[in-house]
Amino acid sequence: MKKHIKSMLVAVLGIGLLASCQTELDNFNENPNSPTTTTPSLLLSAMEVSTFATHTSGLIRNANIFTQQLAGTDVGQMGPIAEYVITENDVTNEWNAIFGTTLISGHILSRDFAENYPHYNGIGQVLTALNLGYATDMWGDVPYDEAFRAEEGIKAPKYNTQEEIYQRLQSILDAAILNLKKPAASNTSVPGDEDFIFGGDTQKWIKIAYVLKARYALRLSQVDTNAAQKALDYITMSGISSNDDDANTFFPGTANGLNQWYAFNEDRTNYLKTGKYFVDYLTTSSDPRLAFSIAKNGAGNYVGNAADNQSTTTTSYIGSAYAAPTSAIGIVSYSEAKFIEAEAKFRLGQNAKSSLEQAVTASVLKITGTDVTPAFLTAATATVNLATIMQQKYIALFLTMEPFNDYRRTGFPSLVPNQSSNTKVIPVRLPTPVEERQYNSNATVVSNVTSPLWWDK
Repeated sequence: MKKHIKSMLVAVLGIGLLASCQTELDNFNENPNSPTTTTPSLLLSAMEVSTFATHTSGLIRNANIFTQQLAGTDVGQMGPIAEYVITENDVTNEWNAIFGTTLISGHILSRDFAENYPHYNGIGQVLTALNLGYATDMWGDVPYDEAFRAEEGIKAPKYNTQEEIYQRLQSILDAAILNLKKPAASNTSVPGDEDFIFGGDTQKWIKIAYVLKARYALRLSQVDTNAAQKALDYITMSGISSNDDDANTFFPGTANGLNQWYAFNEDRTNYLKTGKYFVDYLTTSSDPRLAFSIAKNGAGNYVGNAADNQSTTTTSYIGSAYAAPTSAIGIVSYSEAKFIEAEAKFRLGQNAKSSLEQAVTASVLKITGTDVTPAFLTAATATVNLATIMQQKYIALFLTMEPFNDYRRTGFPSLVPNQSSNTKVIPVRLPTPVEERQYNSNATVVSNVTSPLWWDK
């Protein structure tokens, strides 16, 4: 089984290297999604592999260009994204990866195997919440309650509002925690090495579920007056205590199993660079993560592209901590948990300094492999306010969607939009995919990428 799972991992990742940069997973939904031939093991590994791809491809590229951590150039299709031109045709494959592979696999896992495989189902529910969160945070209203029910005659599923989706996220994670707490004896079999993230360690998955509950609670800081207290309570309940508890991507580094940031840069030279705002902040603050997050350019310097510069290609790529062949990228991390804790405490009028220090310390250790120096930690956490917490979180959660989510709900960091763009306004969402507009009469269709989400007041 382990050899078969590894082969599937390589095959799925290979799709992302052989197809265009927008078609990583569009052909991967056949075998794992057939309830007559699949197993909980295959469904789980399919969900994890497709999550790794989603977490290191189109959605995250777009989000990090919007937050000026990355920069698209005129060499390829990232240039229009940097100019805030995103069409309904640009986001189809990202949508299909989430709904056509990850979420449908989770649906089948829950539908067909819940009773006898609660640990598999629990992990699948955590991954479902994670990916449903990706979808709603980029598109707003999305189908869920009626999704994947074509066999019942529902060919045009109704969309849930984002408010409803956020309720579902919490209930999905609550169900996951209950399943993961069940004794091993209640399972016909339990996850092992087909769980690339934790090898079937249910206690670690429970920690991640609670951190996700905190993430989603705090996301509602503008629409829920109790968001901070809920988030703080969930972090406390998680028991997450070190970087060893992080949920990370896994890439074996084989020819068709490369880290996708590395593969993208190798296959599409000069399409994607790092952003000037991000690089300059790391440089001027003498951040120890600079040399690991950013690669030197041909002249031996750390240089990023400004938001309005899509023509320069002699700038820096992503660094080796994130874009080497086997680099693991944090999906949900201890550092994020401590940043959530710091923000929640600050909003509640509590002392947030220790939590902020722990968040920065964990990030520096994870990215550099060495302990943070007292001098840098003192400088980075000298002022404890929302702006500082968000700025440090922005650095620590590079190449995740969280800085974009935080920017939309807090306004930090303070970014100047691309003034050469037509809108001169940073996008706050993606447009509805073209197939949804054309073929789902119940779709909530949005084309304006500057139209705020429900939680973004």
